[in-house]
Amino acid sequence: MGDFVFDHDRVEPSLAAMEARFDDVAARLRTVYGLRLPRHLAVFAAYLDAIGASGRRALADGVGVSSGGIVRYFEDGGLALTGRDGLDERLDCRFRCDAPEFVTVLWGDTDGLHFGLWYDDPAELPTQVVHNYARDSAETWSEALPTVLAQVRRRLDDAERDAADDPDYDAPDGARQRAELLRAIEAFAEADERACTQDGPVRWRGTPRPAILGGFGPALPEGSGDPRGGYERYDERYQAYRARSPLVREWIADAERELAAGLPAYALVLGRELHWLDAADHREDALRLLTGAYRALGRDALAEIAAVHYANRDLRSVEVLVS
Repeated sequence: MGDFVFDHDRVEPSLAAMEARFDDVAARLRTVYGLRLPRHLAVFAAYLDAIGASGRRALADGVGVSSGGIVRYFEDGGLALTGRDGLDERLDCRFRCDAPEFVTVLWGDTDGLHFGLWYDDPAELPTQVVHNYARDSAETWSEALPTVLAQVRRRLDDAERDAADDPDYDAPDGARQRAELLRAIEAFAEADERACTQDGPVRWRGTPRPAILGGFGPALPEGSGDPRGGYERYDERYQAYRARSPLVREWIADAERELAAGLPAYALVLGRELHWLDAADHREDALRLLTGAYRALGRDALAEIAAVHYANRDLRSVEVLVS
């Protein structure tokens, strides 16, 4: 830290460059993931480009985030990136307990923290930005932030608060560097809003979600069945999972019967919970429930992400994209 000064004259050239790349990156995401790319991701890529290498160092050192995952497609030569050793690109930055809906866009600085776009439905834009501490509880959390730039702004605000609360928290030039990063964010705020307006309404934003083990619950359409959400019910399941109770097999059988009857909600909830728990006894059950539920909901791209993840879940490193 210490050498970053934001140059406002870089805003428009960076926006123009990343907007020019948007269609090609969107095509790549559609081809590889089967997902829609939100325009606000191009704005965030423009922000990274405009702050330059010194700004990105300040962001990592002072705010604890750096770009990763599909944001890399916007880099110079980003579309030439491939999966190392022939691995599927969808495995990049995908930790073993990440839900299929989670697509990483940022690295954090502690306990496997990473941030991602949350895709409830591949046919729709991502609902919001979420985060997960993969080397801690590995639950997924949401602050209901609509864009990656908004997430970085929240992290910047958190760092400012921490510095105010703890005199020993900050580097000598930390406040000045955060002020420069904030100036840059504010310079891109209008473009971020414009990108969201251009993309239009986000279908699943604000939808009530069942509380489940592992954090952020799925968005479910009406008529998809009873997800059995809520603390009391998922706590009962958690205790049964830990005890390897025969009840778990009964619940799985119930979920599969409902899935066969066209009611996938319970299968998706159980699948997500068993996926997060990552117990060897139920890995095949988790994959079967997840893929069945996603396909019943017309979310085939998520079923395919789940399948490729389970085929490669024991990777030593999730840094998959290489030049």
